[in-house]
Amino acid sequence: MVRMEKQGDSFVMITGASQKLDTSVLINAISELQKPSPDKTKIKEGLLYLDESAQVDIRKELKTALQKALDNKGMTITDL
Repeated sequence: MVRMEKQGDSFVMITGASQKLDTSVLINAISELQKPSPDKTKIKEGLLYLDESAQVDIRKELKTALQKALDNKGMTITDL
């Protein structure tokens, strides 16, 4: 994975090991927004996930994650 980041007046190339990002990265980033001192790294990872997920149906992934959480609790949509 390679990305460009602006540092001051110039851009630098950031390289790192490629990792498969999933909706948990986005969920963690959003949850950081509720904290008095949010973790900037987690928020950046969430933004990166959104940038790299152009080909992914995020709505479908989030719906699947929410449904899985309900299933793990033994609930259905009609229980809500």
